[in-house]
Amino acid sequence: MKRIVLTSFIIFLALQLFAQVKPTEKVVYKEIGGVKLKHHIFLPKEQAKSKGAVVLIHGGGWNSGSPKAFYLQAQHLADRGLVVFSPEYRVRKKHGTTIYECVEDTQEAIAFVRKNAKKYGVDPDKIAVGGGSAGGHLALSLSFITPLTEGIHQKDYAPNLLVLFNPVLGVSKEGYGHRVVAEELSAKGINWETFSPRQNIDASFPSMLIQLGDHDKVTSIPLANDFESRCKTADVSCKLLIYKGAEHSFFNKGYGKKQGYPKGTIDNRWFYDTMQALDDFLVEQKYLTDNYTVEVPEGAIYPIRKEHE
Repeated sequence: MKRIVLTSFIIFLALQLFAQVKPTEKVVYKEIGGVKLKHHIFLPKEQAKSKGAVVLIHGGGWNSGSPKAFYLQAQHLADRGLVVFSPEYRVRKKHGTTIYECVEDTQEAIAFVRKNAKKYGVDPDKIAVGGGSAGGHLALSLSFITPLTEGIHQKDYAPNLLVLFNPVLGVSKEGYGHRVVAEELSAKGINWETFSPRQNIDASFPSMLIQLGDHDKVTSIPLANDFESRCKTADVSCKLLIYKGAEHSFFNKGYGKKQGYPKGTIDNRWFYDTMQALDDFLVEQKYLTDNYTVEVPEGAIYPIRKEHE
């Protein structure tokens, strides 16, 4: 009984912490059609020697979503000394847009970071970009899709590193969102392959970390393995980590609810594991200098469906 009470108390504190996590500031990076798109910015108290920055792009199938999805990761990285940006971008449900506008906004969001690097004390050649699901696709798109906005160049938004959480690696039939994406792009005279990362891997891609569950229905393991193989052929460093029993969005702190657990009753162990892998990778890539151990609360579990055990 004492253990149950203690575990419940720890989870309660964790939920309170999540509610208190807020960006240092919000800055408009683009205004279009009366819509103001903002960067949610987390500034460190003491900046890392690398002067690195990380941009974290939320998912939501290009349909919805919010920068809040990455607040906890952003706060962790800011505590570690990195400047972290999490951008808003136009989405289908709210703005009636397509994948095209999502990519367009993302390009401008990163260009803003690089243009304002000096203001935030950031090395413009040390900008890592990450994202989850469709946000992972948008992060990848920065390496191969040509400028969609007049006045910016690919060097303005090209990432120096990629940190991806169950990203959409392709928009082909075996990938994700093929029919809708193909229709949206065709209406603009664009072939879907132009927006599909797996079909465009070349040496211009930076080193990357991909974290993926082996039961992900958005990005399959065969597709991820093929993506990794293509990276190797192009001489691109791709570190692929597979988590047994995990499904899509497993890296989110609230993933347990998706698995049928009542909200707030468990602490998702994968949230901490993926945070640790992210931190370790940034140390390997010299964005961070000191190794760090992410503290895992007692009682944290892997919320695996029984059929995946």
